[in-house]
Amino acid sequence: MSFLPRYSLAMTAVLTACFSPVYAIEPDSGLVINAFPRAELVNEIRNPSADHVVVFGSIRRINNQLRAEREVRASGDLIRATFEIPAGHERTEAFNHAKSQLLAMPHRMLFFCEGRECGSSSLWANQVLDNARLYGPEENQAYLVVRLDEAPQRFVSLYAITRGNRRVYLHVDQFTPEQSVDQALYPTASTLLKVLQAEGELALPVEFGEQGNEVAEAWLGLVNRMMRSDIRLRLTVNGAQAPEVVSRLIELGIRDQRLEIGVDQPATGILFKVI
Repeated sequence: MSFLPRYSLAMTAVLTACFSPVYAIEPDSGLVINAFPRAELVNEIRNPSADHVVVFGSIRRINNQLRAEREVRASGDLIRATFEIPAGHERTEAFNHAKSQLLAMPHRMLFFCEGRECGSSSLWANQVLDNARLYGPEENQAYLVVRLDEAPQRFVSLYAITRGNRRVYLHVDQFTPEQSVDQALYPTASTLLKVLQAEGELALPVEFGEQGNEVAEAWLGLVNRMMRSDIRLRLTVNGAQAPEVVSRLIELGIRDQRLEIGVDQPATGILFKVI
């Protein structure tokens, strides 16, 4: 897995203001993931020239404008598809089915939230994803954004919700920018923690070198915030530069009792493992 400071940009009420025609497309046309078995496609459009905002952080309304903690705006090809999941299947099944396909590709996870930590379902449904059908109880939602790094670069967002009537929906936004987004993009510290808790380990491209350490410092700043958010977390730090990483985290205020140098040697970067 590969991943800046917080910034907020005002967004329009509908994040995909379009100046070219929007076309209906076939269920399997262009999406990089397969639909959940027997899922019903209830809404799908394609805009080959969308002005689109990819949201990968918390959202809120300020002065009647939607603001996102982190976002990328670009022009490109946007596919939006909403599926109703067959009765008898849970939201987590549909979400994990799609998520596992994305994480099997070369990617950078940018944001992951579940339940009330995602914030207002109404904002996600009506203003980020532009589909009122996706509104439901906030404890029954999940949202994920990854950047797929094989050519062409794509951003894929997943939103799953169980509505009050118990119907389950999975929405996919797949955005292919006209020009690759080359700015440094990092996940939130809470996203790193969720990955670490789910997988038991976390591989990050932390490497100190002679050409400057800005990227490594940005990653360690995120690890520092992640560890401060869970004071019980203890990690082994594995990799050729593990001693430097441990030393820097201690300088940032993490107690040395929470860090150990491990014996694993990843090919690149640093591998953190839960003790």
